Amino acid sequence: MPAPLDQPAATGAGDASTDPTAAAVCDDVHDSKEVVLRRYFLQEWELVSAILRRIVAAGGVAEPADVHRIRSIMDKYQEEGQLLEPYLEDIISPLMSLVRSKIMELGAATDELLEIIKPLCIIIYTLVTVCGYKSVIKFFPHQVSDLELAVALLEKCHTMSSATALRQESTGEMETKCVVLLWLYILILIPFDISSVDTSIAATDHVPGSEVVPLVTRILDICKDYLSNSGPMRRMSGLLLARLLTRPDMLKAFSRL
Repeated sequence: MPAPLDQPAATGAGDASTDPTAAAVCDDVHDSKEVVLRRYFLQEWELVSAILRRIVAAGGVAEPADVHRIRSIMDKYQEEGQLLEPYLEDIISPLMSLVRSKIMELGAATDELLEIIKPLCIIIYTLVTVCGYKSVIKFFPHQVSDLELAVALLEKCHTMSSATALRQESTGEMETKCVVLLWLYILILIPFDISSVDTSIAATDHVPGSEVVPLVTRILDICKDYLSNSGPMRRMSGLLLARLLTRPDMLKAFSRL
């Protein structure tokens, strides 16, 4: 016998009004893609945050599985990078602080340093590809004293041999080089006399602006090599060179060559 008109008809097990999962699916169908992705990322952020805390607690040592997990989560938002921007500082700042502190602790020339920072740079560079470099570098360390540290690290990275671009990507070599190039890019934007932080000329009679300082020459030599690279290092080195060579102090120095 059909139910009386004044009583609701019985609902099936899959009715969205009684099934929370079905209701969530219905919400996803009606919501915009951005709203759905934001909802899912809020759930995944708890995992990402826990992994980051674990890396920081371990002094920068990141397990490959943790790096892969963060990377796979971030890669899902390639078309919606703006959703991650509110979280960039919480991700980038601690990782770059670890990179900086490890350089100071271990020295830029050590292989141990690279083994620690390469996984960190994989995470950072993944965010560069998702959100764009301009959004990411805002949270890089930018003390003037970091310039010489970053150049020394770039030189160490440059000595890493790689058979193929695929191998570079899988081991973090390419990502590390790109992150260091971007770090130098943000440091070069700071208005200061580069010769004042170049310890190689500290004991000489160098006159500011009179010649190209050795620190700049070291950057130029490496960037020129990367310009012939077909990967993202060419773009990053191009950005760095464009900023470096248009600095007022560089224009004066090069005009005297």
